[in-house]
Amino acid sequence: MTVDNRLSFQGIKTNSVFDRTNLVTIKNMARPYEDTLEQWSGSSSLEFQQLVDRIIAARLAGLPVIWSMGAHVIKNGLSRYIIELVRHGFLTHVSGNGATSIHDFELAFLGETSEDVARSIEDGSFGMWEETGRYMNEAVQQGAKLGMGYGASLYTYLSAHPQQFPYYDDCVFVQCQKYGVPYTCHISIGTDIIHQHPIVDFAALGAASGEDFRLMSRSVEGMQGGGVFLNFGSAISGPEIFLKCLALARNKGLPMSEIMAANFDIVSVPAGAKPRDTDPAYHYRPRRVFIDRLNEIGGKGYLFPGLHQQTIPALFHALLLRKEEMGVEFPEISTMSLKNAQIDGKRQVTLYPVSTRNNKLDVEALSELEQDEESQSTLGSLNGPEFDDFIKRLWTARKNGCRVLVSIGSNMIGSGANRYLIDLIKRGYITHLALTGAACSQDIELAVCGRAEELEEGYLQAGKLGMWKEAGDIIHQALTDGLAEGLGYGESLMAYASKYPQSFPYFEESLLGACARYGIPYTCHITIGTDDIQLHPNSNFAEQAKASGYDFQSYCHSVASLEGGVFINFGSAVTGPEVFLKALSISRNLLHQVHHITTANFDIVKLGDYSKKVGYEDWDYYYRPRKNIIHRPTSLGGKGFHWEGLHADTVPAVWKALASVEKDAGDTNSKHL
Repeated sequence: MTVDNRLSFQGIKTNSVFDRTNLVTIKNMARPYEDTLEQWSGSSSLEFQQLVDRIIAARLAGLPVIWSMGAHVIKNGLSRYIIELVRHGFLTHVSGNGATSIHDFELAFLGETSEDVARSIEDGSFGMWEETGRYMNEAVQQGAKLGMGYGASLYTYLSAHPQQFPYYDDCVFVQCQKYGVPYTCHISIGTDIIHQHPIVDFAALGAASGEDFRLMSRSVEGMQGGGVFLNFGSAISGPEIFLKCLALARNKGLPMSEIMAANFDIVSVPAGAKPRDTDPAYHYRPRRVFIDRLNEIGGKGYLFPGLHQQTIPALFHALLLRKEEMGVEFPEISTMSLKNAQIDGKRQVTLYPVSTRNNKLDVEALSELEQDEESQSTLGSLNGPEFDDFIKRLWTARKNGCRVLVSIGSNMIGSGANRYLIDLIKRGYITHLALTGAACSQDIELAVCGRAEELEEGYLQAGKLGMWKEAGDIIHQALTDGLAEGLGYGESLMAYASKYPQSFPYFEESLLGACARYGIPYTCHITIGTDDIQLHPNSNFAEQAKASGYDFQSYCHSVASLEGGVFINFGSAVTGPEVFLKALSISRNLLHQVHHITTANFDIVKLGDYSKKVGYEDWDYYYRPRKNIIHRPTSLGGKGFHWEGLHADTVPAVWKALASVEKDAGDTNSKHL
C-alpha cells in the first residue's frame, strides 16, 4: 500500500453550519430549577439512595466523583444539569467522547446542534460543517503544541474568542474548567465529524486526547478509599477507560478498594450473577467493568436503567436535597481531586510476559476448516432466505471484482475463527480488513506469542490487567519505524514483520499475515485510552493517532470504490459503524458514486425486527450498527442485514454457505482476485 491508496481530504467541500437544520436548540434545553421532573422508578430504590449517600460522603472526605458521558446527554438538552452539579461541588472531573465535545461546542457558538443524518448522508454533506471542523481542529492543534489536553485546548480557544461563542455560559466543558473541574475528551480516530475536515491533524488529536487520558488516570488514582464513578450512556469507551485507569493504579500497587461506580443507561441488564459468555448481557461493558471487575478489588457497582432526561434530574435533585438537609460544604476541588494520586512525570509500570497469562485462545485451539460443505448452521436465522440473499450478494460482488470491506471487533480473535477469515481472504471474499485497536493488539499477540485475549479474572487485583509486554514492545517500535517512512498503522506492522520475521513465529495464523500474503489493506482504528498497548511505557499517543489517521484515509479509499460491493461488521458496536458512516460521507462528498451496496452486521445483540421504526425511548435506537450499517448507508440502493450469534458460529456459517454457492454455480476459480 502507498500514499496513492489513501483518499485525500483536500477536495472535501464544507458548508456553513449556520445554514444547517438542527434537531436540538438552546431554547429547548432543560432548566434544572424550573422544569417539572419526569418520574423515574429507580429514584426510590435502596441502591439509588446508597449512591446518593456515597457521593456526599466521598465529597466530604475529599475524594473524587467522576462523571463520564456519551453524546446523547448533551443532545437531550441536559447540559445545565451537569453545570449545576459542578457548580454545587458534586463533581470533581467530567469526561466525554469526541461527539460529546462536538455537540457541546456547537451549542456554545451556534445555540443549536445535531443534524439530520439520514438526509445528509445521502448527498455527502453529513458532518461537513466548516465552522465546527475548523474551530475545533484549530483549538486542538494550538493546544497540542503547548502540551495541553483536549478539554483544556477547547476551553482556551473559546476563552480567547468570546465574541464567537455567545452561549459560552451553557457550555459544559467551559463551565467545568471555570470552576476548576477537569474536563477530558477521549476520542476514537475516524469516528467524529471533525476528522472529515481538510485541516484535520490526527497526531494533534491523539496527543491532546492522550494527555486527557493521563489526567483521567490521575483522577482515578485519587479514588482509592471511596471515590465514585458515574457513567451516563457511554457503553464502551467510558467503562473501558475507567478500567484501564484502574489497571494502571493497581499496577503501581495502589489498593483502589471501596470505590463505587454507577451506570445509567437505557439498556436494562441485570447486575446479579455473572452470565454465560453466550448471553448478550455478558458482553455489556458497563456490567463487566462496574460489577465484575470492581467487585474483584473490593468495590461496588450499580446498573440503573432509564432515560437520561429522567435519571440525571433525579440524581441532581436528590443530591441537592441531601446536601441542603445536612447543611454541609465540600472541600475545594482544586486541592482535593488529586489528593491520593501519585503524580510522576513518567509512567512507571511493570510488564509481564504473555506466556505467564491465562488466555482465551492458544494457537493449537484455532478452529479447523470443516470440509462438510453440506452441513447447515445450527443458528436458525442463518438458514433462511434472508441469509441466502446476503450470501448470493457477497458471491456476486466477488465474482464481479467488487470490494468487500470487513470490520472486526475485539472478540473475534479469541473466538478461534481466524482460519475461516484467512481462507475468505485467500478466496477474494475479503478485500480490506479493518480492526479496532483491541482486535489488532490481539492479532499481533497471536502472531508473536501463539496466544491471544487474556482471561481477565484476577488480573486487575494482581495489578496485571492489560500489562503484557510483547505486543506493546513490537507495535510501538513498528509504528515509530513505519511513521518515519510515511506508513500507516497496518502498513507499519506489515513492514516490521517483513523485516523481523523471527519475531513473528505464528505469522501465518494471524490476520496480519493473511493480509500481507494476499496484498490487501489491514487497517487499525484506535480509541485513545481503551487499548492494552496504551498502558505500555513506550506508548506515544500522537504516533498511534497519526498512523491510525493514515489508515482511516486508506479505509476511505476502499469505501470510495465500494459501489456494488459489500460491507460486513463482526462485533464492533461503535468504532466499526461510526468509521464506516464517516468514510461513506467523505466518499460521497468527493463525488464517488457509492449508492448500491450490501451491508451486514453480525453480533450477539438480539435486535429483533430491525426494519421497524424506533424512537428515543427504545434502546435499539442507540445501537449504532442498526442506524449506521443496516439503514443509512443503503438508503440510495442496496440492502442491509443483521444476524445474531457468536463469531465462532457466524463466521464458519458464512464460509460454508459461500462454499455451497460456489459448488452450485460450478465456481472452481475461487482463488484470491
